[in-house]
Amino acid sequence: MFELFKRLFAFEFLDTSVFMWWDSLCYDWHCGNRNRELGGEDLRLQDVLFEALAKILFLDSEPCQGAALHGLGHLHHPGTGELIERYLQERPSLTKERKAYALAAAKFQVM
Repeated sequence: MFELFKRLFAFEFLDTSVFMWWDSLCYDWHCGNRNRELGGEDLRLQDVLFEALAKILFLDSEPCQGAALHGLGHLHHPGTGELIERYLQERPSLTKERKAYALAAAKFQVM
């Protein structure tokens, strides 16, 4: 997934496709269809998606960063808050809007 974002979406913004890409993959944790506590596939898949989103979040591409925040906001991974805190610390020049969205994603409050 990271390579798709790094090689395509970072250079070719495809309207809402890049932003909404993660809904089909992460929303199951947001609405409770998947649960990390169950272990197994739910836990492993959530960890793999989180790793990909973490790498995408630090690409030098605003659309990719926004997409990663959106996915993180739906994935409900326990490492999300710490990851987004690091993202905000390393990017002090983010717009107010991007900071607010990042903070909402850290609380799993994105739409």
